[in-house]
Amino acid sequence: MNAGDFRAVMRRFPTGVTIVTTLDEGHPKGFTANAVASVSLDPPMVLVCVNRQARSHPLIAQTGKFCVNLLTLEQEALAIRFATHGERDPFETLTYRIHATGAPVIDDVLGYLDCELAEEHSAGTHTIFLGTVVACGYRDGAPLGYFNAGYRDFGCRIP
Repeated sequence: MNAGDFRAVMRRFPTGVTIVTTLDEGHPKGFTANAVASVSLDPPMVLVCVNRQARSHPLIAQTGKFCVNLLTLEQEALAIRFATHGERDPFETLTYRIHATGAPVIDDVLGYLDCELAEEHSAGTHTIFLGTVVACGYRDGAPLGYFNAGYRDFGCRIP
């Protein structure tokens, strides 16, 4: 088993695309993520896996809050914007609101899970952040998918 084979296999696992948001001294921060999963219904919990080398990694631990914003098919450009490291602030011109935890909830997402940090676990190069969902919301639409290193339309429609 080698890292190249492992990566090739995982590229074949389709996932949804999210933007995980939090705060840095009151300023909104976020990153594109697809390593997100439901953990528990009672209490409602989700997990997000974040590389410890990522700039946003320490912010979740410091603030103790994060929001998982599920992207729609029409929000591919937003996913790219938050995945790209550049001079431009990805929140520039973006509309969002603050809900229960204070972490940004991006307008017009398919759904959001506003979380308080419950636990964190080290795993290889990443930290698994477990969040208790304190607020959530959703709307109808089609999810943005990710498969084989590209954004995809999974053909899922919720009327």
